[in-house]
Amino acid sequence: SNPTGAHGPQSADELMAARQELNELIKKGFREPKRSFMSDPETKWRFGEPPSYDVANLEYMKGKSKNHPEGSWEQIVEDLVKTWEMEASHKADINQWKTITPDWTISANGWKSYTKEEAIASGNYNLLMAGCPRDAWSPLSWEETHKTFRGAFTAFPWEVLEVFSGPPKVVFTWRHWATFSGSYKGNKGTGEMVEMYGMGVAEVTDDLQLRTTDIYYKPQEFLAVLEGKKDASDLKYGRALVGTGCPILGHQKPAAGAADAAPK
Repeated sequence: SNPTGAHGPQSADELMAARQELNELIKKGFREPKRSFMSDPETKWRFGEPPSYDVANLEYMKGKSKNHPEGSWEQIVEDLVKTWEMEASHKADINQWKTITPDWTISANGWKSYTKEEAIASGNYNLLMAGCPRDAWSPLSWEETHKTFRGAFTAFPWEVLEVFSGPPKVVFTWRHWATFSGSYKGNKGTGEMVEMYGMGVAEVTDDLQLRTTDIYYKPQEFLAVLEGKKDASDLKYGRALVGTGCPILGHQKPAAGAADAAPK
């Protein structure tokens, strides 16, 4: 069987090619994300083995808009969230998640607050879109939600934009993006980039375990683009986050892709 990638099986050739391209970017000074807690031999992996994030990391490094300095809060928070996502997607036993406290909760947009047990049963996609209208998102099984988005794009990179306050309450903005080359609910993508912007508020312990995670964003607009009901350009420059009333947004130039610019 194929090795496990960030979002499911990926071919060994695909992972090898991604690793080679990643190594070339690293030689140019780019930093690869660091996901912790992947080496414990006792870990119960959802797909039987630890995942490879080579394809996900490559798409992240090629498409990110920020190059955060090593040791900055932006870099630290980004690695923490990426590690949490890895655990949520791939560790079958929630008691083996190292990024959260036993009483951790997560919510989106003030909707239902999930305990860790509820979160692992529901899956990230369901809990983060719990308050969406049912015509935009109907709860699916954990496996079905991941299959749905795997069918739309091969990678769904995520980056921290800015951190506004450090521990114990971390407030940050973020960006998610993907190349829509697959299909979603019968709508075929044409290779356009789709983006999602939002904010996060996380209470953390002294050793940076998540105690609460609250996400704020507009998933309905992102889903409408995937369904072909809105144009991908409607999501650019964080319009869903800051609104469309700012005249600058109409004239702002796209940020250069990280792979086209020298790292800071």
